[in-house]
Amino acid sequence: MSSRLSKREDNHQRWRERIQAWKQSGLIQKEFCEQHQVGLSTFQRWRRILAVEVKPKESAAVSFLPVGVVCSGDSGLTVLVNDQLRIEIYTGFDANTLKQVIGVLQA
Repeated sequence: MSSRLSKREDNHQRWRERIQAWKQSGLIQKEFCEQHQVGLSTFQRWRRILAVEVKPKESAAVSFLPVGVVCSGDSGLTVLVNDQLRIEIYTGFDANTLKQVIGVLQA
């Protein structure tokens, strides 16, 4: 049974390398598959399989910071992050600006 797992892992590694080669080639999937004599649907199926395998590893790196929410007297909201970062959100705030701030903080 261990040889079966070994063959399976070898196949996964071969497809990881093939997909990495495609990413570096600059070709669209169809052109890459034609040049390497690989079926397009097979290539796309392996991309999905390997993407699912990678996602749990990526999500394991996610962590949350403790935040405190303080109500202010002006009907706004103040968010404190680790007592180091203070974000004050007032009534009528611009949602797009807040979205951009959150995006920067997550980077």
